[in-house]
Amino acid sequence: MKNPVGSSELHSFGGTLAPFLAIVEADLRSLFSSKITYGWLLAAVFIQVVITLGSRSAGTTSNVVSSGLSDFVYLWSLVIIGLAASSVSLEAGELADSIMSKSVTRLDYVCAKFASRIAYTLIGFSVVTAVLVGLALRLDVSDYSTAGLASSIVLVALALVMLTALGVGLSVAMPSTVTAMVTLLVLWYSMTFFFPVVGLGVLSPGTLVGNLPGIIKGEWSWENWETFAGFVAISGVSAALSSAYFYLKDI
Repeated sequence: MKNPVGSSELHSFGGTLAPFLAIVEADLRSLFSSKITYGWLLAAVFIQVVITLGSRSAGTTSNVVSSGLSDFVYLWSLVIIGLAASSVSLEAGELADSIMSKSVTRLDYVCAKFASRIAYTLIGFSVVTAVLVGLALRLDVSDYSTAGLASSIVLVALALVMLTALGVGLSVAMPSTVTAMVTLLVLWYSMTFFFPVVGLGVLSPGTLVGNLPGIIKGEWSWENWETFAGFVAISGVSAALSSAYFYLKDI
């Protein structure tokens, strides 16, 4: 016999999540139907195919995979920055009416933006990385460990999640999309090149890129754990603070 109370609670929970899920779905649908996404994925896959096939005789798995993953830090991060930093500020003109006229709370909206942009980043990253790794594993010199290869992919994915979270956070805090993009560009490349100078090398995406060949071969150090924890912490703090700010600010 079914528990009517449990069924009612489940239905209520689903109803509570409905606005959040609807925004996530609509945002992802819009992102994946854009020409920017098609251009990004086609260009990224094409470049990985050309580079990997060109390295078939002389390249090694660790070098080819680390080179492909570093493209996300130095090149494809520009796409992620543009889409993340425009996620909220670009809709500022319609935002107040949407929240006032529909059953969408501020928290629903901002959490959905974080969820959809992070999901978009991870899906795009996964598609390109699957092609990269699939081809790299066919190279003559397979100098990798399975755990190391998986760890390198996870660390780069976390770096991109951190970048996306910072982008959405700046989009919440800054009314201008251009200002949010420029600020994130400066911050991202400052982290990449200048953090090691001031003793924050474990949080530098550039340091991560330099460590990738060794990680892929199975070399894992305490510094890598610090990088892992730092990326997770920055992502969480950015999401929490910007969500609280969005909840309290006037729109």
